[in-house]
Amino acid sequence: MDWIEVANENSNTTNEILSFYDYMELFRKDPAKHVRPSYRYISDMMRYFGTDEHGQSKLFTKEDSEAPPVYGQEKIISTLLQNLRNFEEEGFNNKFILLVGPNGSSKSSTVKKIMKGAEEYSETDEGALYTFEWVFPINNVVKGTLGLTGKHEPRDVSSFADLDDKDITAIMPSELKDHPILLIPTDYRQKIIEDALAGNEELLELVRKSYLYRGDLSKRNKMIYDALLKNYKGKHNEVLKHIRVERLKISKRYSSCAVTIEPQLHVDARMQQITMDKRLQTLPPSLQSLNLFSLQGEVVLANRGILEFSDLLKRPLDAYKYLLMTMETGSINIGGILTQLDIFFIGTSNEVHLAAFKQHPDYNSFKGRFNFIKVPYLLDYMEEEKIYKKQTEGLSDRTKFEPHALTALCKFSIMTRIRSCMGKHYDDAKLTAIVTGLTPLEKANLFSGKRQLPDRLDTEQRQILKHGIDSIKHEFENDNLYEGKFGISPRDIKNILYRLSDIHKTVTFVEVIEYLGRLIQKKNEYDFLNMSTHGDYHNPSRFLELIKNECLDQFDKELRESLGLVDDRSYEDYVKRYIENVNSVIKGEKIKNNVTGKYEDADQYFIKEFESNINLKEDPKIFRSHLISKLGAWYLDNPKQQIVYKTVFPDVVERLQESFRNEQKKVIRNISQNLVYFQAEMNDSKNKMPQNLNKEDRGQIQTVLENLSTKFGYSQKGAFELIQFMIKERY
Repeated sequence: MDWIEVANENSNTTNEILSFYDYMELFRKDPAKHVRPSYRYISDMMRYFGTDEHGQSKLFTKEDSEAPPVYGQEKIISTLLQNLRNFEEEGFNNKFILLVGPNGSSKSSTVKKIMKGAEEYSETDEGALYTFEWVFPINNVVKGTLGLTGKHEPRDVSSFADLDDKDITAIMPSELKDHPILLIPTDYRQKIIEDALAGNEELLELVRKSYLYRGDLSKRNKMIYDALLKNYKGKHNEVLKHIRVERLKISKRYSSCAVTIEPQLHVDARMQQITMDKRLQTLPPSLQSLNLFSLQGEVVLANRGILEFSDLLKRPLDAYKYLLMTMETGSINIGGILTQLDIFFIGTSNEVHLAAFKQHPDYNSFKGRFNFIKVPYLLDYMEEEKIYKKQTEGLSDRTKFEPHALTALCKFSIMTRIRSCMGKHYDDAKLTAIVTGLTPLEKANLFSGKRQLPDRLDTEQRQILKHGIDSIKHEFENDNLYEGKFGISPRDIKNILYRLSDIHKTVTFVEVIEYLGRLIQKKNEYDFLNMSTHGDYHNPSRFLELIKNECLDQFDKELRESLGLVDDRSYEDYVKRYIENVNSVIKGEKIKNNVTGKYEDADQYFIKEFESNINLKEDPKIFRSHLISKLGAWYLDNPKQQIVYKTVFPDVVERLQESFRNEQKKVIRNISQNLVYFQAEMNDSKNKMPQNLNKEDRGQIQTVLENLSTKFGYSQKGAFELIQFMIKERY
């Protein structure tokens, strides 16, 4: 039980209980911190956590078991901040924020992150919040005790805040967690705020619009204050003796300033009379005559914080009609008591329920008081991967997810969520021709953080497409069928990962594609499988073909690099040198040697080697003449432009690459023949089988496997499977 002693030493409760005078001293030192309504508090909280090097809010990417990270939703976060700034201009939370999107698009996770951030922020000095409660001492504290002379000996107590429990007869909390500054009568409070913020006119102007400047105490606190003031013959200092200011901690778990209302039907706020409560019979007589009520419910618990309506539109409309007045006035009528609220209202709903809500006659009344924020599925596969990173790491003890496996799965998910570009949405004819020819995979790569452009495009097309990426991303933004509204859910992807780990010890892109191949047959379970195809779009079987080819290309490059078969020649320089030498032969001119600076005859040996590498079958003279003619035509069509030989002669470059690939194929085929023997030797732990591989072939395979592991992160089993699959598909 040593923890008790440590905990006692670390406890610092004295700073959390203050007299009203102590609190005003804190206010004097940092007035800006103590005049923050909920909307400004949440804005400051989000700024407090800051952003990372990529401009993403650290609050939303922070790992937390109670509030998982939210990736790729920077636009939604930016829109939320803009709404908070609008609330500052209005002086209260005058709009209900409704996050709308498909199931599993991180709507609730976004709210959880805001609540969790507010919890942590309220624990810091920068995020300190305060409220108060009423303390009523026993008579001896007020009147003193009888001394030896038989006379009363009054005690000079400036505040009852620090009294021990034995000296207290009753404590009355502030159920709405009223701000301590509201205890100051309005006229005096306004003067104090004006003086405190005199050097910050911009902030002062915003505070003037808030309830902290114009508002007053909640009804019960106001009744208590006025009754005590009357009892003390107008002496405010005597009333304020009864105030104990406390640190207010935000906590969703304990429903303190962070509350979620579930979709089941119940009353969000209610009132209960407490005057006859026996516990309050010890209150001063001036209060016992008051008709006091206790306010209860989620709205009351959430005051000065965040109130989330989960799946709002699943509730009957009458259950949240009160929001119409609340958003209009910033107050709520509870049993005839008009109560000022300071709550950031936010809710979630899916597209199906919103579509039904729009058909309701009262929709237009709500529309003006709601701000609808779309929360689509992610369209960046790199951000999507981050969602599952922790899950795959947690499964690593039973399943190894090989490189490109998770990427293949995430690219598939993005491809199910995007639409084919429509030419009528673009003014530039060249851009139109490019975007309408993009495959789903090319578009998914384009939307990623890498903004990967298709290799098949020439330099000019790549430049045009690069400048048009934002237009492509925003193309269907205001369309009813916007990108990210449909497609496979991240929840489904998580289930797929669990299922794959149950089936396989090693998961490569091959296992992913095979599993997805079975999944796309289940049209009754997934709506996106029933969408009408548009070319390669909304065509899942084509998605898998595109992904398979891209993954094979990537592994092919990694395998060749692991074999030391990387073609590091510069095709641009290689073709340029050939063209210059051929041009010199045809014109009968000498060519300048860039090393010596002397003019020399054309290099006939290099010309023949080049033509041999491209496997030239036709007459060399005719081929050379055709190239020079094509070069001249390019110069006529593109005056004053810098020539790029790879662009002008793409067929020549392709023939060079094909020649090199043919050389590589011989090596890879040799490996494929030896791979079976190598695998048999690896499985033969007792060395009973004859050794069919020589030392050189065995060393070559071991080197490949080692390189695939150290350079690219493959396991030996995964590398084996992929090499076999590659040979089967490509060689």
